[in-house]
Amino acid sequence: MDKEVRNIKNSIKAISSEILNGENYSRDDFARSILNYPAMMVPSVQEPIIENLSHAIEGEVSLLDPFMGASNTLVTGMKYGMNVFGQDINPLSILLSQVKTSFYDVGELIDAEERLINRINSDKLNKIEISFANIDKWFTKNIQIELSKIYRAIIKEQSLKIRKFFWVALAETIRLTSNDRTSTFKMHMRTVEEINTRLVSATKTFSIVSKKNIKNISDFISILMLNGNIKRGKYIKKAEVVWGDSLSGIKTSKMFNLLVTSPPYGDNQTTVTYGQFSYLPLQWIPLCDIDNKIDLEYLRTTQEIDSKSLGGQIRGSINDIEEKIFEKSNTLKTFITQFKDVERKKAQKVTRFIYELDCSIDKMLPRMKSNSFLVWTIGNRNVNKQVVRNDLILSELFFSKNIELFTGLEREILSKRMPGRNNFSDTMSKESILIFKKND
Repeated sequence: MDKEVRNIKNSIKAISSEILNGENYSRDDFARSILNYPAMMVPSVQEPIIENLSHAIEGEVSLLDPFMGASNTLVTGMKYGMNVFGQDINPLSILLSQVKTSFYDVGELIDAEERLINRINSDKLNKIEISFANIDKWFTKNIQIELSKIYRAIIKEQSLKIRKFFWVALAETIRLTSNDRTSTFKMHMRTVEEINTRLVSATKTFSIVSKKNIKNISDFISILMLNGNIKRGKYIKKAEVVWGDSLSGIKTSKMFNLLVTSPPYGDNQTTVTYGQFSYLPLQWIPLCDIDNKIDLEYLRTTQEIDSKSLGGQIRGSINDIEEKIFEKSNTLKTFITQFKDVERKKAQKVTRFIYELDCSIDKMLPRMKSNSFLVWTIGNRNVNKQVVRNDLILSELFFSKNIELFTGLEREILSKRMPGRNNFSDTMSKESILIFKKND
């Protein structure tokens, strides 16, 4: 083994548990807190891995995240002056990532925030701008009126980039002021008693969130500038985010030498429901201000985005799927075939997810250069009271493609905001970080 590569492997192995578990990170780092997006990758966890691997890559580093979510991997790559590209099926992820990977003049944001607040305060209309099924269930009338004032104030901004920034602030405001509970990312209505006694103002919340977001973006831009990664008001390398379903393909012809990602579990009975979390904010944000190329009818139902994610819906015969995927993963085959009847049917959700994950990997690999690294964060969990060894299954999938494990780490999920159990399975409390190397 090359001495430099061996040293890098040792450096990765030496990363402390405090860093891996995210014990010392700040939620404001890398503009992470501008929207409390589900199951965000912790930048301080990924940063030492990304930094170490960059030393083993010759020339410019181009980073791909095919399931970018809150784009924390992308902004971590930007800190080190990398070309970054991300895609996601969730339109709210696209909007959030567009904002986090853009350069903003902080003075312009401060001026815009002042304009918006003045517009909101002088708006005497009680007209409600948005209508959708069950709106009165999820928002009180007063909050609907206040959100409409914010909506009208943002829509008047001439700069699309500025509008995007404040749409994100509105999304976080909606999360905090709707009748949806915030204890998990699934849509669950608060009790009527709690709603009736709750003192909350959308306009005041929006003002607080906007000021906080401006500070967080300013702090992140300061880091980029300090590292020499901003020149003439632009990021020095390429930073691109697009809407796309990675099961269908990676929507670029560019090539990459570093992939850092965590796959979204489309089986939303047991894991994070990105789509449910996004459903209410997306009602208030015009599609044309995100991306007109989005062809997903993401507001058709509360489950739409989740059902289109990996393993989220029935595609193809389960017998055909099992035949194909069991050849690649004996661990999966052993796990699934131990069950019968109802339990077997429940476990089929795992099979569908793994099969679609494998198909998506096949779409990613042609975009990866020789000697590239692929960093996957994935959690094991219990289904039918048995452990699904997703870490071993993922390793077997890559082995079937002649790609072997370079090294691996394990971390505790200390800030997980999902219940420890639900009516289907135990949810995840640990994650494995598996690093593969594509040599050919």
